[in-house]
Amino acid sequence: MATRLQLSSHFIIEEFDCHDGTDVPDAAVPALKEICEHVLEPMRAKYGPCAVLSGFRTVSHNTSVGGASASQHIYSQHPSSVAVDVRFTSGSVHEWASGARWRFTSKPRWAQSRRGGVGDYPRSGFVHVDSGTRRDWHG
Repeated sequence: MATRLQLSSHFIIEEFDCHDGTDVPDAAVPALKEICEHVLEPMRAKYGPCAVLSGFRTVSHNTSVGGASASQHIYSQHPSSVAVDVRFTSGSVHEWASGARWRFTSKPRWAQSRRGGVGDYPRSGFVHVDSGTRRDWHG
């Protein structure tokens, strides 16, 4: 099966498709490329390859996994702001979250518009990053 779209050097769109089999909406591709190129790729360079645990979710899939009703994972509701849950091969959840927060606060493309949500989930072993409004939380 051929790849539908290479989003960046190391990420393909299929990694972000909903677990129910629904493809990422076309309207969300620019935002997904942006977060791959400017957040996930630099983090991958520092912490090694990563697994995309959750990208796009349909409303019904989001409900079934207990996601927030206005989740950034529901790309169809806000295609210019996307979310992804990832786990890297080295480092800790704390380091990954700190790295993502640093990217969002120190890079003009994110800092000027106060964008970049980061949630760390140490018990589950992943970090959530999104291109929505700046906010931080601990899960």
